[in-house]
Amino acid sequence: MASSTISSKLLCVICNKGKGSFKCEGCSQMFCPKHSNHHRNELSKQLEEIVITHDLIQQTLIQQIEDPQQHPLLKKINQWERKAITKIRKAAEEARNKLLITTTEHTTNIKQKLKNLSNELRQGQEDNDFIETDLQQWTQKLEELEKELHNPTTVAILEDSTPLITKIIIAYHDTYDVFERVCGNAQIKENGCLIVKDGSTDQAEIRGKNEYNIGRHKFSFQIEQLTSNEWIFFGIISKSEPMRAYSFSSGSSYGWSNQGEIYIGVTGQKDSIKYRYEFNEEKQDIELMCDFIY
Repeated sequence: MASSTISSKLLCVICNKGKGSFKCEGCSQMFCPKHSNHHRNELSKQLEEIVITHDLIQQTLIQQIEDPQQHPLLKKINQWERKAITKIRKAAEEARNKLLITTTEHTTNIKQKLKNLSNELRQGQEDNDFIETDLQQWTQKLEELEKELHNPTTVAILEDSTPLITKIIIAYHDTYDVFERVCGNAQIKENGCLIVKDGSTDQAEIRGKNEYNIGRHKFSFQIEQLTSNEWIFFGIISKSEPMRAYSFSSGSSYGWSNQGEIYIGVTGQKDSIKYRYEFNEEKQDIELMCDFIY
């Protein structure tokens, strides 16, 4: 009976002793008094490491705010710029060297032709033996040499259709946001990810949680049910604009509706068949791209 009682005790996971054991609510393991303190110290060390990681992230964030040029992505652009400049300079240097060789040969050839013509002119002057046709020929040769000197026909500079460097582009991913406020007959569900409107024809406005004033953002929506005779609008609006059913027509509203209406703030709205879109009963994916300039 005694051995059965001992074996039923909960033992310390470290020393395998059961006297005065404590259960950790976090990991659900048992510890004796000695190793309970040891376990607590280990947890304290882990917390210190978390605090250090937090401080490092906070320090990096402060540095990026104070000096945006230190952002890792900006450093990548700077690196791309340096590599591109190096490639361009190398290509330019190679082109210059080749052109210098060609132009040297070209000028040497012109020099020899001009020397031959100089001998003809000197000989004509010394002998006083020339007529009108000689003058015309010498004039024509000089014009040809001058033209060849300024606009050589044996060499030209062309641009290769293959780009020397690839253009750098910025890829934007979806901006995470959720629905937070409603004005009208609609409900927010699934932690702000779903809007359900009743069957009435009354207008309703739904706004997101986040605020934006700079940068480019992409918002993705999925319309699960919308008939062709129903109306929906996607856009942005000033946060100072009060919520109301028809706030899409306010002066700070910019966006698009499925009926082809383009809202561009204070200039009012434009209706164009070019932007009209007919929804069907199936799911429809919509992307809204916004480029904010502070």
